[in-house]
Amino acid sequence: MASYTPKNILITGAAGFIASHVCNRLIRNYPDYKIVVLDKLDYCSNLKNLFPSKSSPNFKFVKGDIGSADLVNFLLITESIDTIMHFAAQTHVDNSFGNSFEFTKNNIYGTHVLLEACKVTGQIRRFIHVSTDEVYGETDEDAVVGNHEASQLLPTNPYSATKAGAEMLVMAYGRSYGLPVITTRGNNVYGPNQFPEKLIPKFILLAMRGLPLPIHGDGSNVRSYLYCEDVAEAFECVLHKGEVGHVYNIGTKKERRVIDVAKDVCKLFSMDPETIIKFVENRPFNDQRYFLDDQKLKNLGWSERTTWEEGLKKTMEWYTQNPDWWGDVSGALLPHPRMLMMPGGRHFDGSEESKSASDVSTNSSSQTRMVIPTSKSTGTPQKPSLKFLIYGRTGWIGGLLSNLCEKQGIPFEFGKGRLEDRSSLIADIQNIKPTHVFNAAGVTGRPNVDWCESHKTETIRANVAGTLTLADVCREHSLLMMNFATGCIFEYDAAHPEGSGIGYKEEDKPNFIGSYYSKTKAMVEELLKEYDNVCTLRVRMPISSDLNNPRNFITKISRYNKVVNIPNSMTVLDELLPISIEMAKRNLRGIWNFTNPGVVSHNEILEMYKSYIDPEFKWANFTLEEQAKVIVAPRSNNEMDASKLKNEFPELLSIQDSLIKYVFEPNKKT
Repeated sequence: MASYTPKNILITGAAGFIASHVCNRLIRNYPDYKIVVLDKLDYCSNLKNLFPSKSSPNFKFVKGDIGSADLVNFLLITESIDTIMHFAAQTHVDNSFGNSFEFTKNNIYGTHVLLEACKVTGQIRRFIHVSTDEVYGETDEDAVVGNHEASQLLPTNPYSATKAGAEMLVMAYGRSYGLPVITTRGNNVYGPNQFPEKLIPKFILLAMRGLPLPIHGDGSNVRSYLYCEDVAEAFECVLHKGEVGHVYNIGTKKERRVIDVAKDVCKLFSMDPETIIKFVENRPFNDQRYFLDDQKLKNLGWSERTTWEEGLKKTMEWYTQNPDWWGDVSGALLPHPRMLMMPGGRHFDGSEESKSASDVSTNSSSQTRMVIPTSKSTGTPQKPSLKFLIYGRTGWIGGLLSNLCEKQGIPFEFGKGRLEDRSSLIADIQNIKPTHVFNAAGVTGRPNVDWCESHKTETIRANVAGTLTLADVCREHSLLMMNFATGCIFEYDAAHPEGSGIGYKEEDKPNFIGSYYSKTKAMVEELLKEYDNVCTLRVRMPISSDLNNPRNFITKISRYNKVVNIPNSMTVLDELLPISIEMAKRNLRGIWNFTNPGVVSHNEILEMYKSYIDPEFKWANFTLEEQAKVIVAPRSNNEMDASKLKNEFPELLSIQDSLIKYVFEPNKKT
């Protein structure tokens, strides 16, 4: 792997926390590199952070804003800049909820100005864009594999959304104009020099003052923490060894809950966590966990060196030795600070009512004004919930979904509007304000799909027009629609013969037109491909543990006088409906074969029924030709390839194992 050697580096935001450690490290280790720092000295910047570099002949500081195109172009040309390390950004999530436009201006527009200057001057050999792990969104709590560099970006707050937006610009300039870009996404960083709006320095300074340590929510949120010098070394590695066009996660597998961080700080100060920790109102949205796969960076030769205990002790010692490094930071130590990003020092939003003056000291200097906010709640609020809007109130799947939501504590409401009535759907969304919409409505026919053959207009209205209307309304309101569809749009053929184990994949074109029901479902699925806000779940021959439900496939065939005996893919709802909720949380989209892996035949199911439920049960088989004489429309028989779903949810059971675990064992009578 070729090593890159820069000559003249522009580091943006280097009077801030992470970038100052990177700058000081490069000045210390590479006297031949010229380092130019551009920083507007916002509230979380401090020139003292750059004291180790100040007297070096290869260091230059320029006070200015990356949003100034003239200044940026001037610096690139006059300083012969060949490398940019772009750290400058607004980064505190709490602030982004109160002043999101400023984040857009700094994080997106500022990045755009830099990129355009690089394009115009045509002299940049490396552009390292510093992003965050938060662009991936929340990681599942029980995930054992972290987000890798190709994982989908699903930001959940204004801060991470602007960082994701900036990444898109960086990628676009790399592809369209050939800029030599590299992006990094890092876990939480801690250590000396960090402005105390962040968790660890805030806890340390509060503990030094004998004040309570405020924890958002219940403190169960998990974060990964890296010591600042390890991170500076990671950027040194990316600068010299990173490949153009690549993304690198800077992370650690060592995770800690916020409550445990607070307890570790209490331990360092010999304080009782039971008395010093205070639970306060949560953020509007507080991701439960960020978890990264950092193997790609390790392959370049980097590794974490500092243990948590060692790093926390070093950080505590630095703050106790430098208590006045940031001046008066009382406003930043509040549970929910709102820093107003204005020049001339640190300012605090006084939108909340003041508490007693004894809680936090104030400073009347002209540089800083503070009003002390109070939390609206002293309890331990729940993490902000999802809210589902479900269509299909009277249907089987809609009812099961509502039961699952109740068990999981997810607020939901059933839609009142009819799918084909656009105005009523809009009213539902405006009144309920859901985060996701589940469509479990539609016409399958009573008692079976033969009904659709004589009610074609009703079938079209519900299955095609209604579904498309709901998808379109959801797209207008930027909502993901989870759409329960069917896999009964395929039949065994020469390329997918019965018993071959070759199943139909998501991209395969439907080939079954035997029933009008299947025709409408295939038609609407094709049309829904134009909607990028839809997740289509192909259900087949649904089964549940409720053996009294007449819609249950097992209930149906156990009541027939005769059954065919053909292997089919099927859906065990007890296992797969909870997965549909998880898919909504992950904002998954596109078409999914929503079946358990493998196939099972009618006879195999009835053998299980006889073994577990009724040892006296008997049945008879007949052929497809014989079946055709007693039904109106032919039935679909096929095998679906469930590997895409299995890859996303490795714990998904095969159809036989799922039937035993979720259906027959709970109902066992023999």
